[in-house]
Amino acid sequence: MRAKGRTVFLAAMAIGMALVLAIGLVACCRFGVHNLFIRQPEGRVGQVVWEERGPTTGSENGYTPQGIAWVKGRLLFANSWKDTLSRVYEIDPADMKVARWFDMPPEAVHTSGLSWDGSYLWGVDYISNRAYRIDLEPSLASGTAVVVGSFPTGLEGTSACAVVAWEGESLLAISDFMRTRRTYFVRYEEALATGAALAAVEFSYENEGFSQGLEFAEGNLFETENKWRSAVINRLDIGRLRETGKARDSIVKQYPAPDRGVEDLVLGGGYMWTSDEHVFRFFRGKLE
Repeated sequence: MRAKGRTVFLAAMAIGMALVLAIGLVACCRFGVHNLFIRQPEGRVGQVVWEERGPTTGSENGYTPQGIAWVKGRLLFANSWKDTLSRVYEIDPADMKVARWFDMPPEAVHTSGLSWDGSYLWGVDYISNRAYRIDLEPSLASGTAVVVGSFPTGLEGTSACAVVAWEGESLLAISDFMRTRRTYFVRYEEALATGAALAAVEFSYENEGFSQGLEFAEGNLFETENKWRSAVINRLDIGRLRETGKARDSIVKQYPAPDRGVEDLVLGGGYMWTSDEHVFRFFRGKLE
């Protein structure tokens, strides 16, 4: 009986371990950690030479890096003061020194994404789950965000944004971190007028669940995915995104992130710029 009991116990253990492995593999594939196991074809792996550009603003106090944008030769960078306040800084990319700054509205304490539409700065916030259109110069002059329009995103994990040109329209791409795990292309003028972003969605796609940054350039969408030990930056064909509805099926190139905690990104001055919340550093990279 003892031998039989031992055999049953070992069999049960084996079945349990197999189930745990199976569930783990499914979870990895579902939530994006599949890049630990499934690599991109060689032709879709891009190269980037990263250069560290110093500590992120507020890192000495543990303030986490968030959104980033390029405006008229300057970096606009947001950090979160441990979900009590978000401040946006104007930074000279030559020496990474802060020139001016402004505070986001009181409810926007985790401004995770920034983007420039040519006239206004857009910010999206992970805590308030709102998108803000900001008059930049008066904001920097006064130290307080001058919001000229705002709407709720309708999401629960608002994480990134980018102004995108699409078939003659200007849309605001907004990502949802680990909730719906989708990125939505919103007709933002309609959303501003009605206060209903999801009713103004042109189309959307399934991201990898960990979307932290968006940038539109050269007809493609760049998206950072902050995955456990596998952070990447995907260059995505927007036409394919519209057709397939999946980031995984629309990758033109996939670039390695500078470290494991990649945040928002922007292209400007001939470089790709980003920050990292694991090592609290700025980086710029040359795409090859």
